[in-house]
Amino acid sequence: MNLFRGLYRTIAWAYVTNNTMAFNVPEAEYRAFRYEPDYDSLPWRESFVAAKSLFDCSDVEWLAILRRSVMEEVIEGVKFPRFPDTILQSNFVGSANESALQEAYNFYSLLKDRSTKLNLPVAKDSRVLDFGCGWGRFLRFFWKDVNVANLHGVDVDPDIIEVCRNTAVPGTFYELEANGRLPFPDSYFSHILAYSVFTHLPESVHLHWLAEIARVMQSQATFCLTLQPRRFLEFVAGLDESAAESSWHKNLSRFANSVVPLKQAYDSGQFVYLPSGGGNYRDADVYGEAVVPLSYIEKNWKKYLHISEYIDDPARFWQAVLIAQKP
Repeated sequence: MNLFRGLYRTIAWAYVTNNTMAFNVPEAEYRAFRYEPDYDSLPWRESFVAAKSLFDCSDVEWLAILRRSVMEEVIEGVKFPRFPDTILQSNFVGSANESALQEAYNFYSLLKDRSTKLNLPVAKDSRVLDFGCGWGRFLRFFWKDVNVANLHGVDVDPDIIEVCRNTAVPGTFYELEANGRLPFPDSYFSHILAYSVFTHLPESVHLHWLAEIARVMQSQATFCLTLQPRRFLEFVAGLDESAAESSWHKNLSRFANSVVPLKQAYDSGQFVYLPSGGGNYRDADVYGEAVVPLSYIEKNWKKYLHISEYIDDPARFWQAVLIAQKP
């Protein structure tokens, strides 16, 4: 058990469990109990200070630099985060290396564009949370834009949190319980993203994390996430267990004969959940395939956030994208 998991889980989560947090943690208290790394000692810190000019580039140029970092750990004197093995990358995001970065870039650039249009552009003093960070591909992009101390990632998988730390992904990383609490004070973040996370949460967990995310958002903060659109059910209907291309397809194929009533439920505004499970730390009661209609979002999110935009364009993203803002 490392320092973070021992100290943080023993003290910070006990703090939450005892209801001291009560959804209203002054920032001074938050800083007193949270794990805070020594940023000056991290491997990417010295090179960042020494070669800031590398970071003074466009988003497209930064994508090209990150693509180079797949094979080059040091670029123009800057030490870049390493990449986990391609199998691990693909298990989490369905692709690896340059392809995974390109997919992340599309979402990252959309978040930045919409945040600017909503009058809260990403800046050096922004505070960014990657909710369900996986192996840390998104925070690599925000490394160019935001002070490292303001980059945070959370995930329910303790092993992948260790991967982020061991590969030196910029930011601070925290392990979450499936129905736990975010270890941050109220109104802390300016930008939150959740890529392919709410697409897997059952309704009770979905609503739980919605409330938690809204709690830690600043006024006017943006939340950019993905949702499974109706066409995902068509995808499931076409799966055949005997011809499944992957274990994921094989697992989903058992729901193929249930798609007709599931589409009817979706069309009536109901939350549709396929309890498929997802391996370690992801039992079917907390992880599966969630297909959530926009009408459900509009009805159940309005007390927390304003829905700014819903994009369902398979030419751009396999999943639908939702952009919300806290009033």
